[in-house]
Amino acid sequence: MVAVEKLTLESIDKTLKEILKWTRFANLSKLKEVLTAELDAEAKKLVYEASDGSKGLRDVATECGVPWNTVHGWWEQWFRMGIVVESDTRKGRMVKIVSLVDLGMKLPKKAKAGSGLAGGSQPEASQPSQDKSPTTPEGST
Repeated sequence: MVAVEKLTLESIDKTLKEILKWTRFANLSKLKEVLTAELDAEAKKLVYEASDGSKGLRDVATECGVPWNTVHGWWEQWFRMGIVVESDTRKGRMVKIVSLVDLGMKLPKKAKAGSGLAGGSQPEASQPSQDKSPTTPEGST
């Protein structure tokens, strides 16, 4: 009986997380509007799209040519906004709630390792906020 109850609770938890993720936005056009406003630089779009939960903070930073503390600051902000969620399987890793391509948004070309940003200059490092969030550099490698 305990196994059945555990499966039921896990199913409820999964369902509630999915509902929470999508009820923050009334429809896809509102979500696209929010993402367009927030992802106002190529580097932000690259980092957002790379945030799939399979890569840690430093891996995403290296892949996108952005300092890790900038990625950390963006992840904190995006988590508070509800446009990324924490990975169910890897604590501290963020997962975008939808691909930009799925919303009809164009992706910039990826930065080459060590070359800075694709088509732009190095962004200023965001200062991590004093708010507590699930992202920490230690937990996201």
